[in-house]
Amino acid sequence: MKTALCGALVAAALSPVAAFAGGNLPVPANIQADITKTHADVQTLHDTIVADASKIESDIQSLQGTTDRSQIAATLKADWQKLQSDRQSENDTIKADWQQLGTDWKAAKAAKETDGQIKPLVQQMHDANLQLRSDLQAAVKAARDAEQALRASLKSNAGGGKHGHGQQPGGTTTTTTTP
Repeated sequence: MKTALCGALVAAALSPVAAFAGGNLPVPANIQADITKTHADVQTLHDTIVADASKIESDIQSLQGTTDRSQIAATLKADWQKLQSDRQSENDTIKADWQQLGTDWKAAKAAKETDGQIKPLVQQMHDANLQLRSDLQAAVKAARDAEQALRASLKSNAGGGKHGHGQQPGGTTTTTTTP
């Protein structure tokens, strides 16, 4: 639902009518392309991270009842590392997109190719991107919450002090680095 709303907002922002929004000059094609690419890359970040978070939740579900802490730790560590790697890669791309948009915007302004019509388009894209970010954060939070629930269940199962059910002596714990 949120994704559809964001797509509709960006579509409206990039429509030909919006291209003339703030003044009499059309939005330069390279700036429209920059806006489109930036939003597409933010959508890719959203979709990738939501899928990674969903995989973490799925793996946690499949690990329920498992007492082999090393298996749990290895699985979750790999999942969180993938999420972080994807996030870093996509964020680098988005940062480059914003830099390109800024450069093109300054050049258009210097060439007097703008008439105040770019800022509203960028603001609309930014607002749509914030919705995607909120959705992405909710997915990551759900994955973290699922991991915490798994840890709690492991602690409650280990509470009896039985080491014969896959718990490693010394009570090793899993740790993950989260974004």
